[in-house]
Amino acid sequence: MRTWIMFLVKSFIIFDLDLPVSDCSFVGYTLQYRDLSIAETSGASVSDPKDILRWLYWYPFRFIIQALPIRVVYLIGNIEGTILYHFSKKRYKSLKSALSSVIKKEDLATKNERGIIRDALKLFCQNELEMFLYAKLNTSLIKNMVVCEGLSYINESLKQGKGVMLLFAHFGANQMIMPAIGYRGYKMYQMSAPPTVWVEKLHNKKFSSMGKRALDIRWEQELSLPVTHINIFGSLKEAFVCLKRNEILGIAIDGGGGKSRVAVDFLGGNALFSTGAIEIAMRTGCVVLPVFMIKGRDGRHRMIIEPPLEIIKERREGAVEKNITAFVKKLEEYVLTYPSHYLNFLALRKFMEDIDGIPFIIKNGG
Repeated sequence: MRTWIMFLVKSFIIFDLDLPVSDCSFVGYTLQYRDLSIAETSGASVSDPKDILRWLYWYPFRFIIQALPIRVVYLIGNIEGTILYHFSKKRYKSLKSALSSVIKKEDLATKNERGIIRDALKLFCQNELEMFLYAKLNTSLIKNMVVCEGLSYINESLKQGKGVMLLFAHFGANQMIMPAIGYRGYKMYQMSAPPTVWVEKLHNKKFSSMGKRALDIRWEQELSLPVTHINIFGSLKEAFVCLKRNEILGIAIDGGGGKSRVAVDFLGGNALFSTGAIEIAMRTGCVVLPVFMIKGRDGRHRMIIEPPLEIIKERREGAVEKNITAFVKKLEEYVLTYPSHYLNFLALRKFMEDIDGIPFIIKNGG
């Protein structure tokens, strides 16, 4: 056991890459494959130590996780997060910086800064492991993993015949909203960006063939979810069509996509939110339901569907900003209550700001 744990630690230190999304958590296994060609199995060239670790992570480790009971998967995620907390100084520093956007400096001591960061890392690792489970999810399994509150709001809203928009943020395990809705019998479309877009976005980073293959596998996992994906970088026609058919459209409002943004009050400062989701809602007259995913100590999720937002549908001055503010106020309440659920995203947006020049929080009053 001691040897296994030390191998875990070494694997995390080696594998703590600059990219704060895929490939950032890893569990090493002392498995030997005498007659197995890594390159032939993965279809990718594996030459350096990090690529070997990537292969181990995305192939044998992924299959092992898929075979384990959910409670064991969450336990492994907790171990991963604890290892990152103790040994990844770069990641700790980025999350600490992000936490300053949520909690004022003078309040950090009473808010248990280290505990929040540790919980954020555990949540991050558990979310990553859940991604491996997408392909094996089903109705029975998802009901054990996600407890839903407020489904009646969806049912009542669909009776209006104008479609329903589930509006959320990159808060907690937001991707689990898709299977939680889809496996409960609802027809859902999801505005999303393929993970492979990172090859284009991170133009200064050279991706190995195994690194690209890892992004492909991640996308394959997401495509296995019971929703229809609509590429945010493509045509939005299908988004309007699904609402016209009185179906469900899921959109994250705080992503980096979209051409237009407005600044609204958020966490004591100003933050830029995309206008795309609200503009779709205003044009279609669909019902907008805020959704938030909370992670319990036992690993289970609690999906909270809030009552409909009161959307100003008239195209008058300031209407878009007021509509976005209505959602952001709710998001702020959740972030202040569960700061660990938003830290990883804030760190990611800061990372991307240094690359594409698009900020999220443009002014902080803390």
